[in-house]
Amino acid sequence: MLGRILQPFPGPNRERPPEAKSAAERARQKADSRDEPAGDAVVKKKIEKQIREVLGDRVRSVEVRVSGRNVLIVAEATRFWQKRAVRRTLETLPALEGYRARIDIDD
Repeated sequence: MLGRILQPFPGPNRERPPEAKSAAERARQKADSRDEPAGDAVVKKKIEKQIREVLGDRVRSVEVRVSGRNVLIVAEATRFWQKRAVRRTLETLPALEGYRARIDIDD
């Protein structure tokens, strides 16, 4: 009986097709890509890829900001009891070595 209660909750589809993005989202992405130097963008993509590989469906949303040697990661855990595990996993990412990382977990 507990097996049915404790089954993971299927979340909303996180991946939308490219044509489903609104004009505001496309404009924001275009502005973000112009503001970031090429090196910061590469580091950002590397960190985002590692987060997707390591955490998978344990995070609802992740935002990575890179500015020189500073990295800010804002994540939202899928379940409130996963917040501590998500934070610890993010703190131990190999891609963050050599950077000053700040990690914020939203509710």
